[in-house]
Amino acid sequence: MIFKNVRGILILFMYIVFTCKSLYALGATNRNVDIGICIDVSSASIGCSKSFIILDNSGKKLKFSKGVGSLECITKGIKINNYILYTPVKVTPSNNIIFVNSKPYLGQLTIQKSKTKMTIINVLPIEEYLKGVVPKEVNPLWPTEALKAQAVISRTYTIANLNKHKEQGFNLCSTTHCQVYGGLSGQVHSTNQAVKETNKEVLTYEDKVIQAVFHATCGGRTDSPRYVWGWKDIPPYLKGVKCGYCHKARYKTWEHTLDEHFIHEKLSQNNKIGKIKKIKVKGKTPTKAAKGLEIIHSEGKLRLNAYKFRTLIDAWKIKSHTFDSIEVKNNKVYFKGKGWGHKVGLCQEGAKGMADKGKTYKKILLYFYPKTKIEPISYREKKC
Repeated sequence: MIFKNVRGILILFMYIVFTCKSLYALGATNRNVDIGICIDVSSASIGCSKSFIILDNSGKKLKFSKGVGSLECITKGIKINNYILYTPVKVTPSNNIIFVNSKPYLGQLTIQKSKTKMTIINVLPIEEYLKGVVPKEVNPLWPTEALKAQAVISRTYTIANLNKHKEQGFNLCSTTHCQVYGGLSGQVHSTNQAVKETNKEVLTYEDKVIQAVFHATCGGRTDSPRYVWGWKDIPPYLKGVKCGYCHKARYKTWEHTLDEHFIHEKLSQNNKIGKIKKIKVKGKTPTKAAKGLEIIHSEGKLRLNAYKFRTLIDAWKIKSHTFDSIEVKNNKVYFKGKGWGHKVGLCQEGAKGMADKGKTYKKILLYFYPKTKIEPISYREKKC
């Protein structure tokens, strides 16, 4: 189900420590983006319903009729069927659709090799890439203006993070570490239209593309990244705003119970800790989220950033670090809280609520990211 994947991408911002400054000034950027879809694998399959051409680094050119080829990483390079190829290898389908492990993707492929593993990269226009991203981040059944707001955020994130996997030879990966990308099979008409209607639009502040962080449900007010990722210089667009639009969200309030042993095991990976006796909230942010937690155990006390605690334990089960109560009893730990996610930037449920009330995507974006602008970028062809 598509909406289930939405929450996967929401977690992406929970596991990344962001830099406060954007990597890109507003201006021309490459039209195409390189997405790592299979990273450090030993084998894979590629195919096409039409013919496709393979060109390797030595100049060897092979043409395959429709069908599937098996890729294998070997000492000399890459082996496809009975042919040995030297990386990087470029794969170009005649109909612009290529299958990787039975999953269809638009554009071309580049295959790189590193020691005994290979990485398969999908090369395609940014605007086409976004069509495979947006429905993984937001429910495609939501109001159009909420979908358009998400399209602008996803485009902004893409442009601001094009160097994220530079050392590995591509721009972004296809997982929650960057943005979940579903390829051609992940596309939905409603979100495709949202991408089209916001073509080339990004959020900027002082002529730079912003870090457009977002989360599922703030629970009433968004927060500053100072309390989550430890930023010292907070841009005005991320200082937090009151959100009166997510009160109908599924996880406006939540509760979950975990075994004490489970939490103990997680914390013991990096800390010396005894049996957990009590967990106390130590300090709150202006939005009433916890700043820190004190874990009282049989061998002493442990202090942790509340957000870090959540991600160390299980960010799916502990929905946020806005705790109403934490109780340790009978080898169980009972959590009650508000919201889902880190509370920084746009509240997705809040955006939906605003759209339900007739607000446009531009008003939604400028509400959650005050003092920013929505501006068009220009694309250029990548130089060889």
